[in-house]
Amino acid sequence: MNRVLSVLIGLTTFWPTLALAEGAGGTYRGIGSIYFTVIGAILIYGVYDAFGKKAMYVAGPIIVIGLYLMLPPG
Repeated sequence: MNRVLSVLIGLTTFWPTLALAEGAGGTYRGIGSIYFTVIGAILIYGVYDAFGKKAMYVAGPIIVIGLYLMLPPG
């Protein structure tokens, strides 16, 4: 339980979108990054499930970079 709590605190500290650090009047980049993270995890798991581990190692970075480029401007 301590490890899980430590990981959650670390993510909240080092990833500002999880800490809701963006103030009022901000952009949609914070919530967009959360949505794209979930979508990316689902896409990468789908590649792993359909094509195997080697294809996942190739497609994973491509998916992550593509989703990052699709984020709204901040």
